[in-house]
Amino acid sequence: MTTAPILTVDHIGKALGGDARKAPTQIIGDLSFDAEPGEFISVVGPSGCGKTTLLMCLAGLLKVDTGSVVFESNALQAPPPGIGVVFQDYSRSLLPWRRNVANVVFGMKRLQGVSEADKQARARELLQHVGLRGFEDFYPWQVSGGMQQRVAIARALAAQSRLLLLDEPLAAVDAQTRADVQDLLLSLAAEYKQTCVLVTHDVEEALYLSNRVVVLSQRPTRVLRNITVDLPNPRDQLRTRSHPEFLRLREEVLTLIKSLPKAH
Repeated sequence: MTTAPILTVDHIGKALGGDARKAPTQIIGDLSFDAEPGEFISVVGPSGCGKTTLLMCLAGLLKVDTGSVVFESNALQAPPPGIGVVFQDYSRSLLPWRRNVANVVFGMKRLQGVSEADKQARARELLQHVGLRGFEDFYPWQVSGGMQQRVAIARALAAQSRLLLLDEPLAAVDAQTRADVQDLLLSLAAEYKQTCVLVTHDVEEALYLSNRVVVLSQRPTRVLRNITVDLPNPRDQLRTRSHPEFLRLREEVLTLIKSLPKAH
């Protein structure tokens, strides 16, 4: 029995900007791909190709101009329950006047039939699970950037999202924190059987985390290549990154991106 994709991106197009004197700029040209349940997909491409615009379309935060985004058999018209988003600027996505535990509870606002006490207990459990035991009652501004990002991830998980969208969530953290949170994402995705789509400019991060890497063209963007990442699991920061197949794939993706003409 074949499992239906949890997400289908079908020939979407999206233009932004424009006014009475200037036509809108075509950001996404004609773009299609699927995500299977439990898959971890990374999206990479040249700078300015529209990766974040694509993610906003997948989240239902932007309406596509052409084509369709289908989540669990329903075409997106607005942000649906079941999709969580972790933004790059996690410090702004958290509510600074709420403690960490309250920020995670906020992620459960759409859950029906769950008592406030159960939400509080679940939030504390998730914060402990992402390595924040003892920091549940701190405010976001009282903890480090890496900890803030863990709060944002816990909040996305609290919503019981079946699809997690991540917009370069580790771009602003230090190298050690980045490696730690990469491993955390892998373990949580496996534990919760979660489908993830990650937008990143870091090709090595994409290969380390993913089952598949979607390489985008320059703007107006389309899928240039779908690359299966066949690396041993569980992944390890040292062994995986020195694996011959990792190095081969890294060269393939980087060569592909660097060969693209610059967008105008």
